[in-house]
Amino acid sequence: MPNGTELDREITEIYRGHADGLLRYAAGLSSRNEASRDAVQEAFLRYFIERRYGRAIGNSRAWLHQVVRNYLLDRLKSAAAQCEVAIVDLERLPARQRNPEDLVRQAETAHKFASVLTRRELECVELRGEGLSYEEIARAMAVTPGTVGATLTHAHEKLRELKDRRQSGSGTSPERSRNRRPVVKTRRRSRPPATVTQ
Repeated sequence: MPNGTELDREITEIYRGHADGLLRYAAGLSSRNEASRDAVQEAFLRYFIERRYGRAIGNSRAWLHQVVRNYLLDRLKSAAAQCEVAIVDLERLPARQRNPEDLVRQAETAHKFASVLTRRELECVELRGEGLSYEEIARAMAVTPGTVGATLTHAHEKLRELKDRRQSGSGTSPERSRNRRPVVKTRRRSRPPATVTQ
């Protein structure tokens, strides 16, 4: 069991290294700022308790992401969370001053990504964007690393198709239209109704 000073240093180091990424991840799962902050706070509190009792945590980043995910999913499932009303629902403020037009473009791009990806794909992409390995993502989402790889592959394909459609200005990517077989429509012959003999 670590002593108080060692534990304080460990928690401070873990917080500095992971708090911003955890907050971005939580914000992607929950549209409410206070729920995101609560989830991150809960993750660090649970980490502190686990370490205070001397329990070893092999990969702190994956463990913290898993706690944040589970906390927010539990909150979404509870009936109380469905009835909560936010006191103030402030827009997410950017960390640095940026060009408003760039922010609008980024928001539009993010919205388009979210519209073509499933919730699981979007979550995998966000975690990968935070720098988590396949194993860490698998642990955070309670799936296998193979599932993470397949999910990211599907997401990548969907995003590539979206990019191709945007570049070509049509509903179909040039590569896809070259590889598609031509559709041949055939007319079905209608059969005469069966006659019943008595």
